[in-house]
Amino acid sequence: MSEIVLIAPDHEIVELAEKLGLQGRQISYIPARLHEGVTAAKAAVSAGAKVLITRGITFHMILNAIPNVPVIEIPYTGYDILRSRLTAARQGGQLALATDKQVAGGFASIEEILELPASMQVHLEDGADIAAAILKARDLGATTIIGSRSVVETAESYGLTGITLASGREGLEQAISLAVQHLSNQRLEEQAARQLETIINSINYGVLAIDHTGAVTAMNIEAARLFNLAKAGWAAAESSFIQRLWECMATRERQIGVVERIGRDCTIAVSFQPVVVSGEVAGAVATFQLIDQLQELEQKTRQELSLQGRIARASFLDIETRTPAMHKVIEEAKRFAGYNSTVLILGETGAGKEYFAQAIHQASPRRNGPFVAVNCAAIPETILESELFGHVEGAFTGAKKGGKTGLFEQAHRGTIFLDEIGEMSDSLQTRLLRVLQEHQVYRVGDDRVIPVDIRVIAATNRNLQARMTDQKFRADLYYRLAVLTVSIPPLRARKDDIGLFVRSFVANCNQKFHTSVKYIEPQGISLLAQYDWPGNIRELHNIIERLVVLAAAPVITRQEVWSCLKNLLPAPDQAPAELKDFEIAAIREALAKTGGNKQQAAKLLGIGRSTLWRKLREWGE
Repeated sequence: MSEIVLIAPDHEIVELAEKLGLQGRQISYIPARLHEGVTAAKAAVSAGAKVLITRGITFHMILNAIPNVPVIEIPYTGYDILRSRLTAARQGGQLALATDKQVAGGFASIEEILELPASMQVHLEDGADIAAAILKARDLGATTIIGSRSVVETAESYGLTGITLASGREGLEQAISLAVQHLSNQRLEEQAARQLETIINSINYGVLAIDHTGAVTAMNIEAARLFNLAKAGWAAAESSFIQRLWECMATRERQIGVVERIGRDCTIAVSFQPVVVSGEVAGAVATFQLIDQLQELEQKTRQELSLQGRIARASFLDIETRTPAMHKVIEEAKRFAGYNSTVLILGETGAGKEYFAQAIHQASPRRNGPFVAVNCAAIPETILESELFGHVEGAFTGAKKGGKTGLFEQAHRGTIFLDEIGEMSDSLQTRLLRVLQEHQVYRVGDDRVIPVDIRVIAATNRNLQARMTDQKFRADLYYRLAVLTVSIPPLRARKDDIGLFVRSFVANCNQKFHTSVKYIEPQGISLLAQYDWPGNIRELHNIIERLVVLAAAPVITRQEVWSCLKNLLPAPDQAPAELKDFEIAAIREALAKTGGNKQQAAKLLGIGRSTLWRKLREWGE
């Protein structure tokens, strides 16, 4: 069965269908009229027909019987009206039209143009009694009746002359064209409906929509699944849902995050949204999700966002030492990692506090969560508050459109490392204390509570107890932070580790700068150990980087080390004997390389020529 079916109520339509070759145009036709036509139309729809074409009384009967299927009426064109009216004129006598008002209007226009006598009009609207209409026309003196085939048959049964108002080729072609257009639009609508159905069924939350009458117009698979899982509580949930949706339509206000219970153990978060079309409320839609799934999604989203550059790269395996004191510190930190308590790391600038913080995080149960580090001294107070706690849109001038997630939120289920905590202002100390006590944050400009599950590791190079005495650091915050304390010794207290650091830093610099330095000769390492390194490991790293960049050969000599440290080590008259001996050896080596040329030797050593001459005079050379 074709998708377009013509129900042909008379043989003239059948003949036209055959002449037009409708079967070849994928249009079926069935000779049937009136009640038989309705039966044929229903059968065609059951077999897959989507658009029907017919005419006259049969059209009205099918339209009433099958209201959900488009039925196209074959129109009477001007040509059809003209043909039948001229035929009637040749018959003579009183003429009556048994048609609807629209066709009757066409007859009146033709008669006026051709200056023919006006016909008597008997209107046959949908559902009219044909026999009664014919008898009425006869009583008024009509001798000839123009109408459909049914009208003509009835008129002839009462002894009147009947003239069939037949549809011509033009009317049928017009009806077919309109049917094809209907089918095309119907396919587009079906495609859009299937696409919409696929979309709402592909999302992982429930969707339920109603129209302005309260009838359910859409429910996706997830919604059906959730309600099926909670059948026992569906009646109450349905009542609550429909009531909320009615309220949403009445107020035109969106409701977000409403908690509903369906069934004994099924709790969902729901949002209600009015559907407004052209300024009028057309319905409402509810979207909902299980609370457990929502929390899981929130955690995953937070984790994805926070892991963008929020990863701890160092572990305890990366912290090498030959110093007993450092071994003790490492073992303490490893034990602390297994607990969720706050850790306070103490140490001088550059001693490796963040390395320890990352290692503690990596060894903790939170290792798969984010590691968020922030230097409290490097960010102005006004900006630091927004960075830590986030802000809502419009909270202050320059606030990010759409708001911003704070670092505490980004560290959810992970660790936040607050470096240089001693530099934090009093107001931020108060807010931090609240986070540690209540595990909640408020974004700047917002009153909404956001729960956070974080571990705080703080670090400072300041004496916090002295700052408490000076009322520059809150005592209650200090005791909250110093639950577990790690104190990292400075590099000058662990000089046996300098060789380990040098080896690691040289390898890193080779990779970074694509150099091929093998090592620093032992006398150079010994010279590095002469320095106290107030900048600790960070300062040592900078010196090694400089040595690698300036290295003239694969092995860095003691002379090159001396060139980097000469302004940092004590003056020669204050230097230890070993250092003086090394300085003499370096100068002699430079003179030997330059063939005794003092100017070139001074340049090689990185000192002035007058300085070289002065040193030679001091040593009697």
